[in-house]
Amino acid sequence: MKTKKNFINTEDLSRDQLKELLDHAIRLKERPYNEALKNKSLYMVFFNPSLRTRSSFETAMSQCGGSAVNLSVGQDTWQLEHRPGAVMDGSASEHVKDAARVLSRYGDAIAVRCFPYMKNWEEDARDTVVRGFAEHATVPVINMESSMYHPCQALADMMTVNELYREPRGRRFVLTWCYHPKPLPMAVPNSAALMASTFGMDVTVVCPEGFELCDQVTDGIKANCEREGTELRVVHDLEEGVVDGDVIYAKSWGSLKYYGDWDGEKVVREGLKDWKITGELMEKTNDGKFMHCLPVRRNVVVDDEVIDGENSVVYRQAENRLHAQKALLMNILGEG
Repeated sequence: MKTKKNFINTEDLSRDQLKELLDHAIRLKERPYNEALKNKSLYMVFFNPSLRTRSSFETAMSQCGGSAVNLSVGQDTWQLEHRPGAVMDGSASEHVKDAARVLSRYGDAIAVRCFPYMKNWEEDARDTVVRGFAEHATVPVINMESSMYHPCQALADMMTVNELYREPRGRRFVLTWCYHPKPLPMAVPNSAALMASTFGMDVTVVCPEGFELCDQVTDGIKANCEREGTELRVVHDLEEGVVDGDVIYAKSWGSLKYYGDWDGEKVVREGLKDWKITGELMEKTNDGKFMHCLPVRRNVVVDDEVIDGENSVVYRQAENRLHAQKALLMNILGEG
């Protein structure tokens, strides 16, 4: 019997394992069509909307001879309960435990997307939905973005960096917070910074005070940097933070200080609207490449001249979701 390969967090894999996936993804980009996933089925369970994630996974399965089934919770499925031991007398009609076991009987892998509820940090940080599926499924479970991590995006991000710089080691990766009119999950910034540090990049996290990444992730970045002999800096000034950056990765995320207190955080955010990536800021970088996972609020997070400029690689990032996920699926399903 095969060992079940879940993909919840890039930190669960070694640097060599991740590099093997990325090298495979680059080869697949050159030859996108094959039959490696013939007769394989992927069930995708979405608690939240998707454009790139759903499209890229469906296309990946199709181009490799397999099939994908999209299930939007509450529309295509019953409302799902995820809490262990819950008394189900509310709106949810089915438990994740049962859904995971049933879908395991139908398909070869399950992929799950569930954003945090942004009310209780301790509860969200446990990633109980995706980890609940992983616990109860008998087939591999893929994290399509949870409260804490977005490992599929991180694969595409590092694939893009590898294409740009061949050897990312020693390059400066700048993860910068930007203004957004509402608090967003930390999954993308968490995974982006962890992945950059895994591959030997110097990491600078730029954010206003009170918007630092959580200790768990920061400790992981520090450990990676110590192992690779690189540097982690946390900077609270946007102009200072982007100086000499090779990659400028813009993303907004919520404040742990105000987690669950939107009224309090909203007041603070109103004074941070100048945290935006402009052409003037990009001139302070080392001919830096602009990255963002998309979707993005233009002229709020980043000016048009930057995202539409020659140093923007956001569409390459988006395309690379397709190729990186093909490599991942082939690895997980034992065909590549």
